[in-house]
Amino acid sequence: QHGRVEEAQELYERAIMIDPQDGRAYLGLSRCAERRRDFTLARECLKVGITHSTTRESKSILEDRGANPFLLQALGCLEEKMGHLSEAEALYVSAAKSRPWHAAAWVALAQLRTRKLGKSAEEGRTLFQTAELELKKAGKKPSAHVYTAWASLEYHKAHDVRRARELYQAALKQDKKCSAAYLQLGVMEANNANWEEAQSNFESVLKFDQRNSRVLQAYALMETKRPDGNSRKAIGLFERALKANPRDAGVLQAYGLYVAKLGDVDTARDLLSRATEVNKRHAAAWQAWGVLEVNEGNPEQARSIFQQGIWACAQVGGCQSGGYSCARLWQAWGVLESREGDHAAARRCFGRALDADNRNVATVTAWTLMEEDLGNVKDARYVFERALKQFTPGSEAKTRLWMTYEKMEQRLGNTQEAQRVYQRSMREALQKADGGETGPRMSTKQPIEGPRQDAPDLEVENGRWDGSSSSMRGEVWLNDGSIESKLPRNARKTGRSRANSP
Repeated sequence: QHGRVEEAQELYERAIMIDPQDGRAYLGLSRCAERRRDFTLARECLKVGITHSTTRESKSILEDRGANPFLLQALGCLEEKMGHLSEAEALYVSAAKSRPWHAAAWVALAQLRTRKLGKSAEEGRTLFQTAELELKKAGKKPSAHVYTAWASLEYHKAHDVRRARELYQAALKQDKKCSAAYLQLGVMEANNANWEEAQSNFESVLKFDQRNSRVLQAYALMETKRPDGNSRKAIGLFERALKANPRDAGVLQAYGLYVAKLGDVDTARDLLSRATEVNKRHAAAWQAWGVLEVNEGNPEQARSIFQQGIWACAQVGGCQSGGYSCARLWQAWGVLESREGDHAAARRCFGRALDADNRNVATVTAWTLMEEDLGNVKDARYVFERALKQFTPGSEAKTRLWMTYEKMEQRLGNTQEAQRVYQRSMREALQKADGGETGPRMSTKQPIEGPRQDAPDLEVENGRWDGSSSSMRGEVWLNDGSIESKLPRNARKTGRSRANSP
């Protein structure tokens, strides 16, 4: 925690020599390796620990039914971070089987399936209910962690504010100092314009955790949004958050976006630059900085920032386009090139964004709108049809994509085509409701992000409070040493791109 990784590693190794069956030492060694970004060694440490360690709860007659569940879950988190979603899912399942009352394993599994594998809210709800039941069967008290994650599912996936509020309250009943529950409940209330309730939740956390930078950031953002918000108070909260944690890139990014909105571009640029310095892998900060330069009429500077961000955020074990963390940067770069009139470069950027995250709705929307504006309707339809194959039938993202497809046909005056798209979406929804399976089985080799906005703009994310792919990989080819995505036939152009194009 204090940056003395080598010293920590030596101590963990001594701990293993004293007790080779203590899984905590293997977990510590893995974290040391991960801190150095040696993911191969981190994985090996956990695998050795799973082989040698044993666990049993103190003062309990309950025994695990398999390997160490904590190490299984930790290995699952590592595989998920590296983009190996199917491996992560299998490890979470193994952890839950080994210790059915291990709440964290159920939460990790539910969040993976609903946020990144496109599964329905009902499936996530079933997993949380199972966790609740297993805890009860084992004689354990209900878990605030389970209720908080469950509430987030109900709010973000099922859009059931009432049920989410009940679950957040259940979490706080189990743990009166559950910062995550207060934070997420406050954000939900703020999003629903319940300003006083939101403020009450944030203030509740700050009574016992005054240096919680995430809560201070959320509180500041609420002040920027409420009709009678005070800009001085918001700035004061941002400053408190930075004083509590000067290296919080999320706070720096949100603060930068706010002062840019107030018109202080130089200060915004400085804050966003600092965000990328303290956390070089914070893709949203790179994106926000690039978009700021776009809006200020500095396209060359924006291109440089997007490229630096892609290099910095590229995942170990990710695809050739850098992995899903880079998708938002490719998408923003594509919108920039589209605005600048270099449509061939825009297509390359959009193609790479979908190579990095083939369920990135914002990229599909921006690409199809560009083709529609250029009169390339067949190419726009091709992009839609290819993207629709990547989503689970009935998922929220696919439903929105169907609607966007239908609206495009309506704008073009193609009433019959619009009706066909609508009928296809309804037929798929009915088949899903009847228990039928439509479409190909979802691939899990690449990570996927949660729901996106459909706006054909340069996505910028102010911050996340939770804590919210790959069949197109075959569509990548090499051209003069440059990785490009295959383009629709009508979109292909000859000639070498500019030296500074992606």
